Amino acid sequence: MADITSAIDFLKKIKEEDFVTVKFTKQDGTERIMKCTLNFDKIPQEQRPKKVDLIQVLNLIQNNGILHVFDLEKNAWRSVPFEKVEWLETQLGRFAIKIGKGMLAGKEFLKALLK
Repeated sequence: MADITSAIDFLKKIKEEDFVTVKFTKQDGTERIMKCTLNFDKIPQEQRPKKVDLIQVLNLIQNNGILHVFDLEKNAWRSVPFEKVEWLETQLGRFAIKIGKGMLAGKEFLKALLK
């Protein structure tokens, strides 16, 4: 199993796939496995954001370590806490998540989002 060591790599993996599966620990301490996406083609029109505020997304990730993703099974937006993700699985395989607090630089993140 390969490692993902930055929030940027985590985001890129989610963005480059139609969907991914992630395993993480929820705030209440329970474990969750979620099939999710950031691919707007997989998200119902009425659930898509009207606009994406990159600064707000960046602040949420930097300040709280959270990325919002669309849960394909619950058909709703959910929050994923980077620091509590155990693994991310794509069609290419499973990746262990090794992300520590503060491993996301603002300029790097914006560049990753804009690619």
